[in-house]
Amino acid sequence: MQDHIVLVPGFGGFHALGSLRYYHGVTQALGFTPLVLHYFPNLPTASVQSRARQLRRWLGELQERGVIGRKDDIHLVGHSTGGLDVRQLLMNYRNDEDTHGASEDVLGQIRTVQFISTPQHGTNLAHRLRGLRIPSRVARLLPRMLFETTRALREVGVSFLGRRLRRMFPPNKGSPDWLDAAIQTMVGFDSSKDPLERALARASYFETLRWLLDISTDIAALSDLDPVWTPGSPVSPAHRTTTDREQDFFKRRDIQCGSIVTVAKRPVAAAEVAQGLFKLVYAMNARRPCRELGQAQSIPWLLEPEREARRLTPSDNDGIVNSVSMVWPDAESSFVVEADHADVIGHFRYAEPPPHVTQRFYQYDLLCSGSDFGPDEFEALWRKIAAFTQHRTYRTGRPLPFERDIHGPDVSLDEGMGAEP
Repeated sequence: MQDHIVLVPGFGGFHALGSLRYYHGVTQALGFTPLVLHYFPNLPTASVQSRARQLRRWLGELQERGVIGRKDDIHLVGHSTGGLDVRQLLMNYRNDEDTHGASEDVLGQIRTVQFISTPQHGTNLAHRLRGLRIPSRVARLLPRMLFETTRALREVGVSFLGRRLRRMFPPNKGSPDWLDAAIQTMVGFDSSKDPLERALARASYFETLRWLLDISTDIAALSDLDPVWTPGSPVSPAHRTTTDREQDFFKRRDIQCGSIVTVAKRPVAAAEVAQGLFKLVYAMNARRPCRELGQAQSIPWLLEPEREARRLTPSDNDGIVNSVSMVWPDAESSFVVEADHADVIGHFRYAEPPPHVTQRFYQYDLLCSGSDFGPDEFEALWRKIAAFTQHRTYRTGRPLPFERDIHGPDVSLDEGMGAEP
């Protein structure tokens, strides 16, 4: 019998796109554990219901093909909107039981569920963006234009443009890392090397085209993330006013859940240019937060349990999601980490690629929040996530064998995270 951990990406999510892996370095962080990792290739901006249905189908296919044995245990981990996808998946299973009295075998194999930076009650950022009253058709116009331009220029043209932009904005030279990621992705669409490299570059190009087309076609997830429900819109887990039925279902099915809450430092006024985007989104979340997001409360620290509990206010956020919205189902099941929204999935710094090494995926500091979150904190965080699958709690004084072994003589996480071949 094996333990499988399924990582579900959030809004805009993907497994790998261009020069980015959504979860960067997690394979290395959990490489010393017996856990079998699976990365769910999510729909980027479709509704939570659509994403949950896709996740259900994907899990069923893994079981049908024997990738997940029928006696194996499954542990679900959702980052950001991916956590809402997981909640919706379990709600769909519960509704099937209520209607038909039975559900698929996969449900009986789910043992734990973990939420990382999940907007359980929505995010003020989505509310602000929807408050602009931009019609859905107009909001989809930019990704559609990017799709049509990318398709028209083809691989060679986009790669040529990317190389010109790279001269103007050298990586890690003051430009924001999200721009570096976009430029390196463009450059990687064309390769003059051997046939394999050309094939991989071509695959990256078409995968990015599909991602842009998906976004330009369906952005229903934005309304699912608005803490204020709009009459006529579908109800997402973020709009549920009570969790009693969900918690009863979890208890009946013996599914243990835990939440990791992220909170970033307030950006300073004299921040670097690269922090401009972070300052903007942080302010949009902090300014006049919706009451639906939750009330101020104190949450214990995950990595430093000896510290006094962190008092969270509705304005506190990680740059994307208000921290009080991540507390679920209650404060006793939630633990806080000082990090921004992208730090916890491995994008907390720019890693310069080694010379003369072919590299397809890079690590970036996507939000440039200036946090102190680094390789040690990342490793400790994911050890906690791995241990939760066995102990079913974040609070345990008994390290598992793989928690001890992770400090053995193997290549350190810090050495292995910068480059992913």
